[in-house]
Amino acid sequence: MKKYLTLTLLTFTLLLSACSSDSNDDTAQSPEAESNEPGRTINYSLATDIQKLDPHTENVVVNWKVGFNVYDRLVTQNESMDLEPGLATEWQTIDPTTWEFKLRDDVTFHDGTEFNADAVKANLDRSLAEETISPTAYLYDRIEEVEVVDPYTVRFHLSEPFASLPAHLAQYGGSMLSPEVIKEDNEAVANGADPGSIVAEKPIGTGPFKFESWSPGSEIKLVRNEDYWGGAPDIEGVTYKIVPEELTRVADLETQASDIIDSINPNSMEQIENSDAASIIETDSTYVNFLGFNTNKKPFDDIRVRQAISMAIDKDVIVDSILNGIGTVANSPLSPNDFGFADVDALPFDPDAAKELLEEAGQSNLTLELSVNDDRTRVDIATYIQQALQDIGVTVEISQMEFASFVEYTGQGEADLFLLGRSSPTGDGYNALFTILHSNKQSSNQLRYTYANPEFDQLVDQSIQTEDEAERNALFQEAQDIVANDVPFDFLYYPVDLLGVSDQITGVKTLPSGVVLLKDVKVVDQ
Repeated sequence: MKKYLTLTLLTFTLLLSACSSDSNDDTAQSPEAESNEPGRTINYSLATDIQKLDPHTENVVVNWKVGFNVYDRLVTQNESMDLEPGLATEWQTIDPTTWEFKLRDDVTFHDGTEFNADAVKANLDRSLAEETISPTAYLYDRIEEVEVVDPYTVRFHLSEPFASLPAHLAQYGGSMLSPEVIKEDNEAVANGADPGSIVAEKPIGTGPFKFESWSPGSEIKLVRNEDYWGGAPDIEGVTYKIVPEELTRVADLETQASDIIDSINPNSMEQIENSDAASIIETDSTYVNFLGFNTNKKPFDDIRVRQAISMAIDKDVIVDSILNGIGTVANSPLSPNDFGFADVDALPFDPDAAKELLEEAGQSNLTLELSVNDDRTRVDIATYIQQALQDIGVTVEISQMEFASFVEYTGQGEADLFLLGRSSPTGDGYNALFTILHSNKQSSNQLRYTYANPEFDQLVDQSIQTEDEAERNALFQEAQDIVANDVPFDFLYYPVDLLGVSDQITGVKTLPSGVVLLKDVKVVDQ
């Protein structure tokens, strides 16, 4: 039997304290671009298609899996979520509200445009512009001004102290786009086009792979960047194939039609494990899967209904029977791998109490729609929830759709209930709590994530204004207690990220946030 390749998330560090002191290590931080004979193009089967590779207007995990290989950021994260230099070689605080970043001077975008401080300013200005409608603007909205000090030095002037800035700049929303493409896109927006319309056609970054083509619903093609500042990749390129059916993805891996597959159902692990063609990379993640309530619609504006549905679902059944024990029961919007996670007292499994709550709320005979995308595991969970709620007199009609349609439908606030998940790209409680729970959450999710509680908002806002870890933990604890009582979501389980990888390749790197890095992939001689 094959052994799992296990990556364990270590302690997340908000600030890279050694960053400035180690910045003179040219060997570590300034790899020379090198040319090498490329291996073949590898095939990567994705369960869902991307939206568009615009890090400033789209923010879903599948985009990260592709986009992190096209774009670079000022700061990077390693497999333990520690911060490391990227396009910035070092950074420091000048005063509590001013950060200075020194930039690499040997980087060009895929279109030949020079990477410099002006490019950084163009990217942050676009991300924060109201007309961009960026779902990740909240990561950077404390930046009041981006100052170009010299061609390779940039300063961020903040509205208030913000210790997490380097960690936020390491996220997908901090990806650097060619300023020439930004200029074209801004001009198109001024003439009435949607933000990102030009970027969708020209996703030009500085990363190890260049975008070649995208056939929506079919495949995305990347080719290696021969001039990559960190050394050209060993492989010729990557073809991401959209394969929604999990059994087909597994079969493709076993027959070596695919080198990598994602979204593996735990029930398929043994099949892959016993094959002679592939192994599994098993990564502790910052992900949490949940059942979402549309609190803008009746009857979910009544806390008793939300509590009743939560108490009718046995999460142990989900983890033990559907996930085969690959995961743990959730009780919080934060994962155990997020800074600030608290083991709060979630509502117990108690169908009898659930029935009483529904009767008290005058909702004894409900018929509800549960929306789910075509992920096999989520469909299995939806079927279980349908059966569990039937036991308390609630009829559930499952509405299954492909991922893009699901995102659009739930984003319009149409669903009663929906199954989804969120990953914390920073590994910090603020990001995880703000994204789906704060009332000032990004506009693109306002109708999907409808919860609002002023007391909760105040706690989350305070958490980002202090650098004291004990104080932040206390604020996060109180915020999680509020959510556990209000039940705007029923947090179901913390998954383990499973990636199937062919024995014909090595060097795949996965991050707990769901990112898959392919720069160091090599084809093994067979």
